[in-house]
Amino acid sequence: MPGSIKEIARIANVSRGTVDRALNDRPGVNKEVAKRVKEIANAMGYRPNVVAKALATHRKPTVIGVIINSEGNPFFDDVLAGIDAAKQEIFDFGVNVVVKKMKGYDPKQQLSLIRSLVEDGLDALAITPVSNPSIRDELNGLIAAGIRIVCFNLDLADVNYLAYIGCDYYKSGETLGGMIGFVTGGKALLGVIACTNNLEGHRKRIEGCRSVLASEYPESRIVDIIEAEDNDEIAYEKTLKMLLEHPEMNALCFNAGGTSGGLRAVRELGLEKKFKIFTFDMTPVVIESIRNGIVQSTICQQPFEQGYQSIKILFDALMNNQVPKTNHIYTELNVKIRYNI
Repeated sequence: MPGSIKEIARIANVSRGTVDRALNDRPGVNKEVAKRVKEIANAMGYRPNVVAKALATHRKPTVIGVIINSEGNPFFDDVLAGIDAAKQEIFDFGVNVVVKKMKGYDPKQQLSLIRSLVEDGLDALAITPVSNPSIRDELNGLIAAGIRIVCFNLDLADVNYLAYIGCDYYKSGETLGGMIGFVTGGKALLGVIACTNNLEGHRKRIEGCRSVLASEYPESRIVDIIEAEDNDEIAYEKTLKMLLEHPEMNALCFNAGGTSGGLRAVRELGLEKKFKIFTFDMTPVVIESIRNGIVQSTICQQPFEQGYQSIKILFDALMNNQVPKTNHIYTELNVKIRYNI
C-alpha cells in the first residue's frame, strides 16, 4: 500500500505539515529536509490526495469554529486542552480553529455566537448544543448549506450532523444508580444537583439513575432535584435550601457543574459524615474531595478526547472527505474512587 503523509512524517521525524509543504514545494522547509522527505515519499510510492491538496492550497483559509459552554465550569478545561492539541496538529495544513466560549445554556446567546462565526466565514462547526428548537433549526440550516457539524459533550436529536462525540448519558446515569445503590446498601434517599432541564443528555442521565434505583434498589429513591446551571453560587444556595428542607436525605449526586458550591453547603451544615456523595468528572475540587473522603466516587467521560476528536473528525471530513463509520461516538466511562485516582 502506498505510504501516507503520516507515515512519511514518522520516518522523516518531522511534522505532517512539513511533509505537506515539502511535497508541494512550499516555502518554510529546509532544502535538505525537503529533499529527504521527497526521497522517502518516492521510496514508499506515495500518491497525493488530490482533494486534500486542492483544499490545502486554496487561497481562503479553512475555518473550523468551536462553540463551547466552558465559562465557569472547570470540566471543560480538559475539553479545551483536547481542542488546542488538535488545533496545533492541523495548523500547518492551513486550518484555523476559532473558539467561542459562553457561560450557561442560553439559546439566544448560542444562536448569536453561531451567526457571528458564519458571518466571519465558516467551513465546519464543533458545538456543545443547547437543547432548543432554534438551535436545532439553525444547525440543520448550516448543514444544508454545506457546513460540516460535530456535536460534542452534548447531543441534540434530529440534527443531521457528522457525529456526536461524548458520553452515553443514559448509561452514565445507570452507572451512577448502580454505584449509589451499592455504596448505600440499597437505601439511598437521594438529592440531585443537576445543571438545567434544557439539556437532553442531563435529563437522560437522571432517567438512567432513576431506572436502576427503581429496578435494582426499590428502597432507594430520588427525593429532590435542583438546577444549579453549572454555577457554584447557585449550587451553594439551592443545595443549602434542599438540605434544610429534606433532613431525611442521606445521599447527594452532583450531576454536572456546581460541585464546589454544593460541597460548601454540605460542609457549612457539618453533614460531611452523614452523606454519601457522588459526582461526575475529575475536576480539582472533586479530586481533593475524594482524597479527603467527602466524595465516594466520580464517573469520568474522557473530556480531552471529546475536544480532540471533534476537531479531528471535522478536519478529516474537510480535507479527505472522510466521515466517521458511526454518527454516535461514545467515550469510555470510568469510575474513580479514592484508591485509583
